[in-house]
This record gives sequence, C-alpha cells and structure tokens, in this order.
Amino acid sequence: MYQVRFAFFARQRRGRCDCCDRHQVLERKILLLEDDDLIGDLILCSECAIALEALVSGARETATREWVFAGGPSRSGDSPGE
Repeated sequence: MYQVRFAFFARQRRGRCDCCDRHQVLERKILLLEDDDLIGDLILCSECAIALEALVSGARETATREWVFAGGPSRSGDSPGE
C-alpha cells in the first residue's frame, strides 16, 4: 500500500522546489512510502505543498472507465466525449 507523509523542516531554507522548480523558501518534505519502505521524497515550497496536500487529503474519486492513452479507448467505439 502506498502512503504519502508530510514533514516540516525545523528551519526553512532557500532552494529549488522539486515540483515547480522555482527558487523559493522550502518548508516541507513529502515522503513517498510503499508499505514501510521509502521509495521517494520531494522537497517543496509552501504553495506546492499546500496544493499537493489538498490533492492527497481530498475525497477519493471512483474510476468509471479506463483509458489507454497509447491505443485510444479501452473499448472500441468509446470516446471521452460520449
């Protein structure tokens, strides 16, 4: 199971945000985990951290149809506009 955890730096520092690539004050670090194994991390500015936290903590959506981007719709005759 994948998990996303947010951590705050004890002291803010300046650097490039891993999300927007702007030189900003970096405030948070996101840890990406699979079960208990760390598989990645992102160091983020305040704006990106707030946006990603809202996405992660928001309500889950249910997929109603799968779309295969390389080959078009998953069923022949389907299109995103129908």
